[in-house]
Amino acid sequence: MAEHRKRSWWAPAATVSVGLMVGLLTGWAAITGGMGGKNYSGWYGSDVTGSADAGPWLRARVAISGLLALNKSQAVYFTRKTDDAGERFREDCRYRVSGTQMPGQWWSVTVYAADNYLPLNDDDALSFDSTEVKPDPNGKWTAQLGPARPEGEAWASTRNAGEFDITLRIYQPGAGAQADYNSIPMPSVTKLDCGGKA
Repeated sequence: MAEHRKRSWWAPAATVSVGLMVGLLTGWAAITGGMGGKNYSGWYGSDVTGSADAGPWLRARVAISGLLALNKSQAVYFTRKTDDAGERFREDCRYRVSGTQMPGQWWSVTVYAADNYLPLNDDDALSFDSTEVKPDPNGKWTAQLGPARPEGEAWASTRNAGEFDITLRIYQPGAGAQADYNSIPMPSVTKLDCGGKA
């Protein structure tokens, strides 16, 4: 009888413990593991970031990542971890970022290391923005991400970034962009080479 009582107590306690553990792990994954929001041509963003409609997981993700999320009438944010082939960004690789005119007053692309902080290097080039790229007559532009400064092209340094992320911020976006993120012509990111080898 004592053996039966012991088992009866243990089974519900184990179930509750497993449930709590699974809940904590999935919650932590929701905060830190995923990019959050929807996929827009490889860039992830949420149309409620910075608004009162943001849920608890999104607010926690914003708090942990250090993203200072403004209202979307002031800025919209998109993040990605992979190139157009779906491969994880690496600091020893070079990437070409190609885009066209963004629907906002100003925009920037910033590199963040795996710990969600800026990479620890002294290159003074952790981002590039709309004032640095050189659009052609059709409004198309290119820039590079990589560990060394290229000649004649806007650049963000990935030195000491490990497996990094990049964040696109579009400030004072147009009404169309605010209403429909699918209307934003997201930049492509293609790998050029790694460690100096194609």
